[in-house]
Amino acid sequence: MADNRKKNILQYSKYIHLKIECEINTMLAGKGITAAQSHVLMYIMEHNGEPVFSTAIHHDLNISRATVSGLIKKLRAGGYLSYEGSDDDERHKKIIATEKAYTLQQDICDCLKKIETMAFRNFTDQELDEMERLQKKMIDNTI
Repeated sequence: MADNRKKNILQYSKYIHLKIECEINTMLAGKGITAAQSHVLMYIMEHNGEPVFSTAIHHDLNISRATVSGLIKKLRAGGYLSYEGSDDDERHKKIIATEKAYTLQQDICDCLKKIETMAFRNFTDQELDEMERLQKKMIDNTI
């Protein structure tokens, strides 16, 4: 019985992730970016002009290097990101959000707020605290 619950919880987690990603993709479709691209874009913009490198995105967002490379390539092609050479090492390129990216920042924030409101509708503060605690425990168990 417990093994079935564990399996269900993992399946529910995956389903929730996919459903949220689909909702974000639908909400941002008119903006020309995907959920994954918006996640990377927000990460870069949240660094307020501080240097961001692809290795940090890979590490901090737990995204494969190949996926990071593909997302950055698409965001650069869309005019949302640019590169700047590093003073320390020419092989490393700083990833810079463009003005076009910053014009989308509020739209992305609004989208994420709508998702939060939808996903956590009817949750009490106590339930949110417990869910956060349990998810952190799962993360610690998988590191």
